[in-house]
Amino acid sequence: MEKTKAIILGNRSKHSHFEEYFKIIDIIEQHENTNPDICIESCKALIEGVSKTILVNLDSTRTKEIIDKEDLPKLFSSLSTILGEKCEDIEGDFISRFGQIVKTIGEIRNKRSDISHGRMAPKFVYSSAKFSSTVKQMTDSILEYILTHYFSLEFPAEESNLKYYLEDLEDYNNWLDESVDFPIKKARYSKVLYDTDYDEYETRYYDDFLKEKEVGEEVEGKEDVAIEGENGLTIQEKIKQIILDGAEKLSKTNFDAEQRVGELLKEFAQKWKLDFDDLEELYNDYYFSEKPPLRDEIVNIMVTKPENLKERIEIVPIIIKEFLELAERLNILRIK
Repeated sequence: MEKTKAIILGNRSKHSHFEEYFKIIDIIEQHENTNPDICIESCKALIEGVSKTILVNLDSTRTKEIIDKEDLPKLFSSLSTILGEKCEDIEGDFISRFGQIVKTIGEIRNKRSDISHGRMAPKFVYSSAKFSSTVKQMTDSILEYILTHYFSLEFPAEESNLKYYLEDLEDYNNWLDESVDFPIKKARYSKVLYDTDYDEYETRYYDDFLKEKEVGEEVEGKEDVAIEGENGLTIQEKIKQIILDGAEKLSKTNFDAEQRVGELLKEFAQKWKLDFDDLEELYNDYYFSEKPPLRDEIVNIMVTKPENLKERIEIVPIIIKEFLELAERLNILRIK
């Protein structure tokens, strides 16, 4: 999906919200060979999501509620029509043929989906890795063509949305770090503020940092002025309290998530009679490497090994499949 990522990154200054689709792109690339039908399903979701976003932005009569009721072929047809009206150089016949491909992707997803709609077991028809790779490449080409024309249209600049790791904000982040004697030694005060109270982070940027910069006041080494705020606290004391409260909430959330991860792993280990410690280590390896476990690795952590080759061939692939499904769920828990 390099073409789609490149066109989005090249237009991030005005359309940064499209970077949210990188999550789906990651899923497509991750499952291309290991879970072809999840890859294809994600391609359909990506085309559908991009189509909805463009339609809402270009047609003021369309609301989210209306668009959510339309199926993928209708969405893409509407998208083709409105882009054809606004982009003189777009090839109408070419994009119409795209519509047939998009319709086919949607039909395949409906028949073979592993996630959406709920699927009965056992599953009898699987897509091959070669086929999912072809669908991925076609999706990449479709979206590159659509987004190239969409981004060529004139749009007003997006409202400011500060990104912590932008190089332009490094001076501001340093200024924040130096403005408070932050008690957590291994954490940056500016980053914790950004993560736990973004509104305050943005307000201080515009109301304090930029104004000081405009009048040429020196920030580095300047002593903070104690201005009383609510409850008799200085502004710095108030912000410090916000940070500490946020850090405490963040810590509790992480603890609860890890506890739930452990519980689900234990249930899975009991279901398939696997060694829990080995299973936990296997999941952690997958979490950081994103490499699905090998069949031998699964066999090695089984408390009771398969009695024969036939049993191994039947059971181990099922365990791997359910392990990957569980891992996706656990990854989401950790991200939250």
